[in-house]
Amino acid sequence: MTDHRKYLELAIEEAFTGMRSGEGGPFGAVIVKDGKIIGKGHNSVLASRDPTAH
Repeated sequence: MTDHRKYLELAIEEAFTGMRSGEGGPFGAVIVKDGKIIGKGHNSVLASRDPTAH
């Protein structure tokens, strides 16, 4: 598995985490620098009632 694919799969899992928790829609992200994850998150629009919380 390539590194890009690994990080993409982690972002997809992050999106599912947000959906399962009811916090927001199917959006997730992983930020990688020099091969190390430095950030990750998912949509929390519904939980926060903040339309910028994608």
